[in-house]
Amino acid sequence: MIKRITLSLVSLLLFISLSAQQTDPNNGLKHWMTPEEAAKSDQIGRGFVETDPPAGIIRNVEEFGPTESVLIRYPFGLPINLIKEMAGNDTVTTIVASTSQQATVTSQYQSNGINLAHCKFLVAPTDTYWTRDFSPWFVTYGDKQVGIIDFPYNRPRPSDDEIPKKVALSLGIEWFGMNVIHTGGNYMTNGTGQAASTTLVWDENPSQTHDQIAQKVHDYLGIDNYMVVEDPNGTYIDHIDCWGKFLAPDKILIRKVPFSHPQYNLIENTAAYFASQISSYGTPYRVYRVNTPNNEPYTNSYILNKKVLVPIMGNSNDNAALQAYQTAMPGYEVIGFLGNPSTPWESTDALHCRTHEIADRGMLFINHLPLLGQKPAQSGFDITAEIVPFSNKIVYPDSAWVVYKVNSGVWDTIHLTNTTGDNWVATIPGQMEGDTISYFITASDASGRRQNHPFIGAPDPHVFYIQVSNPPDVVIEPDTLSFATWEEMYYGKSAVVRNFTSQPVVIHQLDQQGSEPFSWVVDPWNIELPYTLNSGDTLAVNVKIHMPVNRTDIRCDTLHVETAASVHDIFVCVDLDLLTGILSETTDENPVRLFPNPIRDEGSIRFNLQNESRVTIGLYSITGTLVKLLADNIFTNGLHTIVLDAYTLPEGLYLLRYTDSKRIVTNKVIISR
Repeated sequence: MIKRITLSLVSLLLFISLSAQQTDPNNGLKHWMTPEEAAKSDQIGRGFVETDPPAGIIRNVEEFGPTESVLIRYPFGLPINLIKEMAGNDTVTTIVASTSQQATVTSQYQSNGINLAHCKFLVAPTDTYWTRDFSPWFVTYGDKQVGIIDFPYNRPRPSDDEIPKKVALSLGIEWFGMNVIHTGGNYMTNGTGQAASTTLVWDENPSQTHDQIAQKVHDYLGIDNYMVVEDPNGTYIDHIDCWGKFLAPDKILIRKVPFSHPQYNLIENTAAYFASQISSYGTPYRVYRVNTPNNEPYTNSYILNKKVLVPIMGNSNDNAALQAYQTAMPGYEVIGFLGNPSTPWESTDALHCRTHEIADRGMLFINHLPLLGQKPAQSGFDITAEIVPFSNKIVYPDSAWVVYKVNSGVWDTIHLTNTTGDNWVATIPGQMEGDTISYFITASDASGRRQNHPFIGAPDPHVFYIQVSNPPDVVIEPDTLSFATWEEMYYGKSAVVRNFTSQPVVIHQLDQQGSEPFSWVVDPWNIELPYTLNSGDTLAVNVKIHMPVNRTDIRCDTLHVETAASVHDIFVCVDLDLLTGILSETTDENPVRLFPNPIRDEGSIRFNLQNESRVTIGLYSITGTLVKLLADNIFTNGLHTIVLDAYTLPEGLYLLRYTDSKRIVTNKVIISR
């Protein structure tokens, strides 16, 4: 469930409170390089002193790992309510130009109810508020040490370019200079030796070969697989955070656009590329999609420990974007934020661009290669892990556990045993053939930290399956998807298909005779029917339903999973009551009737008044934003009909809110084509 979406009038008033800031917080500079800066581009990297790389085993700390603080800059490019949210449970470090500016910010924080106990300051001059682009990258190295990697910032902005060194000085940690011109918006890492950028990094370092750049990224950041791809967006910025984001060591989020979008093919090719790459877990990346039909900057989000802070635009696509994050990151709190009116979110510049994590220097790091997929039946399954306390505090032996469950049973625990150094081991008992085992690792140390692997723990555990000696050719769980609410139809329900045969199986929709089938929307992104599922593979098929308008004769449809010798079915059924509109006639309790529902292009809203009354009817997005005001007039007693013109509205779930002098009624509306 999405726990909070920040869209209230109070929030808007808080946004306006920032108007006291200077008119141009970026001193006339833009996110792109201005013509004046372009004339000085030869100064980028001039005088940069490259140091030796860090010693020992190097790990580039991921954004979704444990964060000590979030680094922002004043004057802000962020709404004050977002800063308040970040400072609620975590620490916010604000870069200010002077102590007097620090006093100004402190006063502003105090007046807006921000927890000052969670606020720190770094006094240093800056040129802009794009902390993502010029701030340092964090690594672990040597003997439980945390350091900073500095690089020549790809803009001739000397104050911004010095921030990594000043952050290192303020934290009392070492910094290392890597002579590769770069920018933070064009770099992401999964925290386990893999990273990605667009070819901008090659273009901006013409004096180095691609192999030389990859070698430096390896030497300074510990990256073994540096995935460099063409920018599919075709914009001026060429930053990877404008279309993609690592969510976990084996998960990546890629934007999605309609087929009619000019970048459709390039974006789909990029998603296919990452789906073909092998993650650090030895499995293909799990690619999740977020719909951005109007170039919304939804991938330009920020992960702060167990929260996901998402830039939203106040339109009907916001809720689906937040739901996409919740699907990809179960257990996290997903929160949407509108931008400031004076510094709005843009498709090339949003929340991620204006924030940067400071890694937890005392992190409790769990290094583990999970058991995934199918495993042969055996007496036990060994779980090995490194549990590394960067606080140099002891890991409590009685706190280190493997927590697991079999199928849909209850969670059980097994102690991890320390063998040598930071190495720990436990064994999950052998289970029955065909069983599914879900598990995660958890531990605590004397610094008070507790850590899980995977990071979120129980809501999104590692999962593996016990092979069956004489398996059925195909297993489908469940084999019936029943849709009883509009929300289920809109967000979808899932069935897991496992192919135990030695040959591919084909998943396709039944071609009904004499009647139009359901309009399917099948996730994940790369499922188009018919789909071939290879031998030994498992697929979670999420089915969404777009019902044909005015088709009350169709209640069930079938998804076939066909082998060479047999056919298995996934039955998809919809509650008949959902197919007949809201009500056949109005009543005192429900004075509004909408027909048809779902709506294709146009619908009729009928309401009945016993007495003359002012009536207000509005169509709202699922997040509560007014999409269309349909009526706000005095109406006489009797029956009235108004038209809902949905031609220009995107498909999706909406709320129809009716208000008269006696009642307020809210009904759900689906627009489906």
